[in-house]
Amino acid sequence: MTLVALKPTQQVVNIVGALGGTWRGYLAMCPCPAHQDKTPSLSVRQGNEGILVHCFAGCDADDVLREISRLRPGQRYEPPKAAPLGRQPNVERLWSEAVPVASTPAEAYLRRRGIRDGFDDLRFHPRCPWGPKPTTRFLPALIVAAREGRALHAVQRVFLDLEHGGYLEKVMLGTPAGASWQGMRVTDTLALAEGFETAAMFTQHNGIPCWATLGAARLDRVHIPDSVRTLIFAEDNDPEGRRARRKAWAAYRPRGLNLRRMPPPRQFGDWADVRTGA
Repeated sequence: MTLVALKPTQQVVNIVGALGGTWRGYLAMCPCPAHQDKTPSLSVRQGNEGILVHCFAGCDADDVLREISRLRPGQRYEPPKAAPLGRQPNVERLWSEAVPVASTPAEAYLRRRGIRDGFDDLRFHPRCPWGPKPTTRFLPALIVAAREGRALHAVQRVFLDLEHGGYLEKVMLGTPAGASWQGMRVTDTLALAEGFETAAMFTQHNGIPCWATLGAARLDRVHIPDSVRTLIFAEDNDPEGRRARRKAWAAYRPRGLNLRRMPPPRQFGDWADVRTGA
């Protein structure tokens, strides 16, 4: 699931303050309490259900959270201000710098996930920035475009773990608004899934175009083309996926669309698992 920089609660603000961290928009870099940190290596942000942490030095998140739970902030810290919205040039620049996925580590990653050729709006960036300054790292990443109509609003950066073949983190850049990953063109029938891998696998398994909202919380917000008459929810088999589908159903029903559900078989978490046998 994509990690989005939400406005932090006062509790998270106080934790960052107690750690001696600094904010960049709604993202903070802090000295990691789980190891002797000379330079800030801990990314802290607000998640949908609590604090999200990632130590770039390799500390386990559970160890970090255990140390954080022992903190007793002695004061109320000033909350950060949102980052300026004028970031679209960064999105477009990153997309223009990226190259087609053919013969790149991104293609190898997609193959391991069972995703075949034929999907649009996927590129590879060999040195994609990860994390705020001054601790930014530059790593290979699969770049997933999020469009509303044909306008590029945001990109999801899937930072690749070349050693183990998976990914390190998925991070959004830009303001998605009503945008989605549009892996193929649609006519009168469209499915929606949370992740782009799930959407691609749904299409391969069912032969129905499927777009990705790039987050369960956005299932009810994406722009649906006027040509679409039937909208299918390829929801994940978990409580969050079902909640998102119910909310989206209520949002799209007034449009007069023919709404359907197509969750994966009960033993699978999502449609990507159906194809990989996870």
